[in-house]
Amino acid sequence: MATRLPENIQFDLWVERDRFFDESSRTSGDQRPRLVVLMGAPAVGKTTLRKTRYATGYVVIDAAEIFLNLSRGGHYPFPAAFEEPLNLIGGEVAKRAVRQFRHIVLELIGTEFEPIKALLDPMYALGYEIDVQLITCDFPETVRRNASRGPDCISAHYAERFQRAWVTTAANEALALIAELD
Repeated sequence: MATRLPENIQFDLWVERDRFFDESSRTSGDQRPRLVVLMGAPAVGKTTLRKTRYATGYVVIDAAEIFLNLSRGGHYPFPAAFEEPLNLIGGEVAKRAVRQFRHIVLELIGTEFEPIKALLDPMYALGYEIDVQLITCDFPETVRRNASRGPDCISAHYAERFQRAWVTTAANEALALIAELD
């Protein structure tokens, strides 16, 4: 499925989705799938931690990463330039990861309890082991980091609503499918 984007950028939905998957994110044997949620204020190091500790073995659910892939090196306003394909791809990444009971990692700011609970409850009901990690940093350091962000550094503050919605929807759809089979 090719879609027209700014400046004639083209993408294939399945290629864009599949770039987030490799064999290392699969569960083995009777191992429970893991959902790792890296939570903390902007610029505390969530992405740095994710890229070092969770670079393999997990499907990354990250609206910013999908957006940057679609940007093909250009600089566009997040999320408006690619909102439709961003949601298509992100939704498909989350659905495949959840339906295949893959290990998943995502970043959230996590300022509101109810949306986080709405995400975690269905994942737990699916059998996911949930690991929520609160990431902190000295305030002066976060201010310095935030001020030095480049144009291709999109905060979880902006991406969270997408990531949270994709995983919550995927988990609820998987639970509904399981209920239909019973």
